[in-house]
Amino acid sequence: MNMQTRTAALATARPAAAIMASLSAAALGIAVLGLAATAPARAAPASSAPPLVDAAWLRAHLHDRGQVILEVYDTATQRPAYEAGHIPGAVFTGFLNDGWRVPRDGIPGMLPPPEQIAGVIGHFGIGNATRVIIVPAGRARGDFNAAARVFWTLRMEGADNASILNGGDRAWFADPADPVARGNVPLRPAVFVPHPTTEYLATMPMVRATLDSHAAQLVDARPPAQFEGRVRAPVDARAGTLPGARNLPFSAVLTADGEGVRPMPELAQALHRAGVERGAPSITFCNTGHFASTDWFVLREVLANPRVRLYDGSMSEWSRNPALPMVPGHSAF
Repeated sequence: MNMQTRTAALATARPAAAIMASLSAAALGIAVLGLAATAPARAAPASSAPPLVDAAWLRAHLHDRGQVILEVYDTATQRPAYEAGHIPGAVFTGFLNDGWRVPRDGIPGMLPPPEQIAGVIGHFGIGNATRVIIVPAGRARGDFNAAARVFWTLRMEGADNASILNGGDRAWFADPADPVARGNVPLRPAVFVPHPTTEYLATMPMVRATLDSHAAQLVDARPPAQFEGRVRAPVDARAGTLPGARNLPFSAVLTADGEGVRPMPELAQALHRAGVERGAPSITFCNTGHFASTDWFVLREVLANPRVRLYDGSMSEWSRNPALPMVPGHSAF
């Protein structure tokens, strides 16, 4: 997928009507870069925050102006869990229902075009100067993946002041002194103007070229059984992985409950075990760019490697072309 594809007509649009209503009618100027943040729009800009924050940081900044706390659940059906207890001021999103991803050209779960995702972002009160604190729901082991994908999406559209709460809701609820709110927090939509970049995106042609040039390490974030070709995900046409890929399962960089990033020494051990070089140019992938968002976030944002991209189409796209090579991998996990 390239940027021309991203700016195509919204034929596959499917966010809720309320989200689409927040789109601006004005034409949007889109700058494409070469290869190598509850906040209404009128709120004062919040200062920048590190990409990964802990509960103590959020406690100190809970009532900052110009900030949106976004609790990311998998589906809209989980709203009752959010309403039963959440971080004060946090708004709810059902990741799979609210338009964060769309099918494109038969490939599921792709990044929407800039005009479309801008409406989704603004719907949740996020303007261009808003600081966004993304909170994994803490209800399932893979919740961090959805939070990381939202983070990547914001970065792709130029929303650079975003952070993930390490440990998600679990970390907040762990301290009885932390306040807990109940019920729903009304949305206050904002205008978000996208400034899309290709800096964090890998496309199929880029991956094909990498197989020949070895200019980047290919990092497969899937479970070992899928990496080794013993299990084929339903969205993939073939089993296996990319030739030369290293397996760094998303679970290897997350804590046992799956809601937080492991401490630095444990991350170093996981990378060493996987054969992944911390500072090397990298392309992360999985089946649909979901698991890969966690590897991308850890490598780029936590370990400060600026040369990391995410292959959005991942194996769902790659495996559909029988001319493209796939092999059974050998995982160290």
